[in-house]
Amino acid sequence: MVTNNDDVIEMEKAVRAFLSIDIDDSALITRIAHVQQRLDRRAAKLKIVEPENIHFTLRFLGDTPIDRIERIRERLTAVDVSPFTIRLAGVGAFPSIRRPRVIWVGVTENEDLMIDLKNRIDDALGMLSYPPDKKFRAHATIARVRSVYDREQVISNLESLEDESIGTMVVTEFRMKKSTLTQKGPIYETLWQVPDNT
Repeated sequence: MVTNNDDVIEMEKAVRAFLSIDIDDSALITRIAHVQQRLDRRAAKLKIVEPENIHFTLRFLGDTPIDRIERIRERLTAVDVSPFTIRLAGVGAFPSIRRPRVIWVGVTENEDLMIDLKNRIDDALGMLSYPPDKKFRAHATIARVRSVYDREQVISNLESLEDESIGTMVVTEFRMKKSTLTQKGPIYETLWQVPDNT
């Protein structure tokens, strides 16, 4: 949900920001949670991503001055978001399943449309001197690997999930998110979205 954080934002000089496509469908989140439960925690020490924090990152912006957040908003409101359907399926890892650091759920249908949206966002950000971000693969992080106890078992576990089907969702918008780092993990807040349907 979009929240009005204007008063809070004005008190800050910069926010840790990123652009995302959120997964708002509770049924999809429940299915992802079931996949998280099937990750082998005896073979690796894992940090499971909280259900409310699972999303697709389109662009990580890092610490961003408030006035720049507003300039980004002005540029990105012109980006057309024609609705399209994606299928969430397949579990993988970065940089690889042999050396996993991040475990994710991927997109197996219309990933090209998500990439196209991301490229149009990058083009708009280019007008604000952001370089293009070429290393992009549509994915939603579901766990981070702290350490591996049994590498072969981790590989076997991830291979058993590589064809896992989660379901479909319709992409109708993207959001500017604020990330606040805490000892318990990040807290994400929506600053605004495109298109703005509020």
